[in-house]
Order: sequence, then C-alpha cells, then structure tokens
Amino acid sequence: MIERTVLEIQQHRFWSWQRGRSVTPRSQLRETDLLMLAVEECRVRRLPLIPTAIWRRIVHLLSQVGDGYTTRLGIDRSVDRSSELLFEAQAALMKAEVDRRRPRRDKIISLFR
Repeated sequence: MIERTVLEIQQHRFWSWQRGRSVTPRSQLRETDLLMLAVEECRVRRLPLIPTAIWRRIVHLLSQVGDGYTTRLGIDRSVDRSSELLFEAQAALMKAEVDRRRPRRDKIISLFR
C-alpha cells in the first residue's frame, strides 16, 4: 500500500512539473514580452545587431509560432526587423489564445424528434 502511495506521489509530481513547462500560447506570449524588452534594451543601447543569446531565443520562439516567421526573418539580426516580427508573432499568439479559450460548438444531437 505504501509503495502504491509513493508511486502515485511520484506521478503527481511529474505531471505537475510537466504542466508548468507545457508550451501554450499564453506562455509564448510571456516569452515574447521578455524578448521584446531585451530587443528594446538593445535599441536603447544603440546596438546595431541583437546579441547571439537573445537572437537564438527569438529564432526558436518564432519557429514554434510558425507561419514562416523564421524564413521571413532570415539572417537579419537588426533590431527593427526582429521587433517587427515579434509584434506580428504576438498578434498571432493573442488570436490563438482567444481561440483556445473560446468554447467550441459541437454538433448537437437531438434526443427527441
């Protein structure tokens, strides 16, 4: 009985950890906000190119969002182009979050005719 309880606790810990790390439009929106702050910091510091660590994170996020953002970004590490595509990705993620939370209309089967 104790072994079963220990296994259930381990399972619960595993799945609660997985829930926190799952990729949702909301978590991606949070990440785009952080990346936008970093890009704006580059703009304030008048850096011509985005640093590599931030750039890799931007490319990874845009590839998760889809719609060919990474192909449109290409190898251009400029601050203006990156912020423009992050804004577009944020708009797509906001729409995806609204669609995800909107209740679906399933086909209603009539019980009585």
